[in-house]
Amino acid sequence: MAKSPRKRPSRQETIEKLLDGATLAFVERGFHGATLDDICARAGLTRGAFHSSFDNKEQLFLALYDRMLTRVRDHLVHIQASAEAYPDKSLATLFAELTQNFPIDREWYLLSSEFQLYAMRQPALAPQLAQHRALMRETVADALEQLLSHRGLSLTVDRDLLARLLVAIHDGSYAQSLLEPEALAPGSLMARFGEMILRAASA
Repeated sequence: MAKSPRKRPSRQETIEKLLDGATLAFVERGFHGATLDDICARAGLTRGAFHSSFDNKEQLFLALYDRMLTRVRDHLVHIQASAEAYPDKSLATLFAELTQNFPIDREWYLLSSEFQLYAMRQPALAPQLAQHRALMRETVADALEQLLSHRGLSLTVDRDLLARLLVAIHDGSYAQSLLEPEALAPGSLMARFGEMILRAASA
């Protein structure tokens, strides 16, 4: 009996495999230490498959950032749906829910922090990462305005500045949590003070 021809993965399937392989390689070896061969080996693909989708590791990381952005957006949509379904739910409760199962975990934080330092030293790369971070802030700002609108409130401050503040709290507190896990649980600062900040920035 003749074997059926082996189905070649689609371009999107190849990209997803490369992103998964890159995540494993970057977490194990760091952005600098992981080679293209490391990434391809973990993805189960060839270097040719890599070069058909990406030019370099930097471009691959930015694609990883986009995938994380999608996961964060999906999580925020879930919180917005909770706000709509339960109009009596307080902002404090919604912020507590927001910090639960948040997509950004230890591995992603370490990887993104390393890449951010790397981008700061690369004049051509820094603006590209800044654009991706701006999309993340826009996603956060949209979600905040939606949460407020469900409670009859609106922002009284610049939405991007507020998003920058909350991202800074998240990133800074996550670093403290990794260094002092027994003193500060991940997301606990945001869960406790996020609602207070949002109320102070709205009317």
